[in-house]
Amino acid sequence: MMVADGVGNFLKVRLPIPLEDGRTVVYLVWIYLEAQVIEEFVARVHDGTLPGRRFEGLLCNAIGPWGEEVLRAPVVLEGQPIKREGRVPYCEVVESTHPLLAKVLNDRWPVEFVLGEHDPRLSVS
Repeated sequence: MMVADGVGNFLKVRLPIPLEDGRTVVYLVWIYLEAQVIEEFVARVHDGTLPGRRFEGLLCNAIGPWGEEVLRAPVVLEGQPIKREGRVPYCEVVESTHPLLAKVLNDRWPVEFVLGEHDPRLSVS
């Protein structure tokens, strides 16, 4: 989380992108949240009620091959359950009313398009 005086409140979250081969690429992105929303997020982290809770914000990153076309897209975040003891609570982008970002989240994408040369399966050991 980052609160920048005079700029805004930002939360780093996961943005999952499904690939055609069944894998999921996860980008870590910054989301702008209104002050009261970030306050509620913090309260829910502290009282353990974050999982399942939804928050609305704006995407503050250009993403992979879609670039700046998704910048400032409205998003819905959802608090995720902690799967292992000692882990930090987090949120994930689960939907968007922005047509392209909704497609990014819901369609399965060709590996080459999303990962290109960065596909770990292409690395020689």
